[in-house]
Amino acid sequence: MSMDGGGRKFTRERISDQIFEDLRDRILSGALPHGSRLPAERDLAAEFGVSGQTVRESIRALTAMGLVTSKQGSGTFVTAQGDSLTAMSLASVIQLEKLGPTDVLGVLGALLSHAASLAVTRASDADLAELREAAEHVPAADLQETAAHLKHFLQALAAISHNPLLAVLCRFLIDIQVGLALELGTRQPSAWKKATAPLQDDRMAVVAALEARDAARAVQCTQTCHDHMVDLIGKAAQSRSFQLADTEFARLVAQLSAAQKQLLS
Repeated sequence: MSMDGGGRKFTRERISDQIFEDLRDRILSGALPHGSRLPAERDLAAEFGVSGQTVRESIRALTAMGLVTSKQGSGTFVTAQGDSLTAMSLASVIQLEKLGPTDVLGVLGALLSHAASLAVTRASDADLAELREAAEHVPAADLQETAAHLKHFLQALAAISHNPLLAVLCRFLIDIQVGLALELGTRQPSAWKKATAPLQDDRMAVVAALEARDAARAVQCTQTCHDHMVDLIGKAAQSRSFQLADTEFARLVAQLSAAQKQLLS
């Protein structure tokens, strides 16, 4: 058994795991906030009374979990944020359970409907004004621009629930939905353009229901809007010109997770 300078005891068996847990707890508690630099390897080795190799094992585990990033010549920095951790976790579950677009988007629909129900009472007038502005900007001549505005609208809807956990869960799933919409728009431009007008009517109906502070209508309009988008994606996925195979969907999910991690590191 070893003891660090603070009097904490560590057994020799799997001591790297215990150091990992100690550093992880410091990060998650905010004692080591995002952007802060971990103590130097030699200092951690002295603190825990272990070798540098043991410390490196612990840091590798923190890196694999997405909590820290090592920069050559600069040190190891805390990069833990809710979005990156959620993206990694959800992506792993989606791939492990071999979930398809219908399963994933079904969960997003339920979450967005719940967000709408909360927003009826929690959203401020300023929140709703921003949501309306976001909705009005969705239709655009350029596909990429339209997708960006769609993502902003959906994220705004989740955000005005003022439930941080709900919002962070939605953000990654929204990335997936918008990614699928981009695939549709790229491979079937005519289908995308044909769906633009009715889907925009759906979005504006959501805004109007929230502005009226009508919970039942807000939930119904949100679910209808989501169902129409999923139906559009689903029909496209069955066509020969789209052909989004399970392997392609898994690759999309993995790419979004990696991009989120890179963005927040």
